[in-house]
Amino acid sequence: MDRRRFLASIPPVACLAGCAQEPQPGVSKEQPTQNQSRTITRTRTPTVSEPSSISIQFRSSYRYIDGLDSIGVKSPESDQFAFVTPPVSEGSPAPSAFHLRLGDEQFTPASSVPGIEAKTPGVEGIYTTDDRRGSLVFDIPTVETENAALLFDGTRYPLTEVARGRLATAPEFSLESVSVPDSVAPDENVELSITVTNAGDAAGTYLAGFRTSGLPKAIDVPLEPGETETGSVTYDADADHEAMQFFFASPGGRRDYEVVVRSAATTD
Repeated sequence: MDRRRFLASIPPVACLAGCAQEPQPGVSKEQPTQNQSRTITRTRTPTVSEPSSISIQFRSSYRYIDGLDSIGVKSPESDQFAFVTPPVSEGSPAPSAFHLRLGDEQFTPASSVPGIEAKTPGVEGIYTTDDRRGSLVFDIPTVETENAALLFDGTRYPLTEVARGRLATAPEFSLESVSVPDSVAPDENVELSITVTNAGDAAGTYLAGFRTSGLPKAIDVPLEPGETETGSVTYDADADHEAMQFFFASPGGRRDYEVVVRSAATTD
């Protein structure tokens, strides 16, 4: 038998280790074998809520009642306060679970506020670490941005177009005068008034207040840009005392005043 016929008569054998294997039809070369593991990473895509699902309002200060007889006013460190109703249907997450995104900056709400009761128009209460009801309060600057939203639990709650426009402006109040009489008759009313100017680009309400003998009274002075307006409160004269002490609270701090109550002999 010649060599050619001998080789043709040998049956084919399986490929030994090191032989190149051709892929099966429909199977990728990169497909892992049984001894390999594959890690799959899934990225959570934030959902977007409708802009009308949250409410927001802006104030140039936060007024509050402290104890039974004290009234105070807190000013923002930036330009204004934003009071936002949190979108919480159940549970009580900490204030730090929420963030207000304005452009490239992100703000965390206050975890506490002074006083025991909110006395700010439109604000029923403040959502804090100790009392998780009411509005979140953010201390924010004025900013022009189309990217404005409250962030919570993987969801963006965009601000409305009106709210985004309000972000860019803020009132600029100046207290022109505080009018307190030097003295009153026992049967007179004590009228206390303030005059305020708004030199800013947005309308707003100047928040202040007086108190005496455990009786706090708030003064709200709404102003359009460029306006100067006056607000006042009245108290009954206290005929049992020779003088009445009044304490005035405003974004600029506290002032004290004394009003003499004239006796019947003095008024004759």
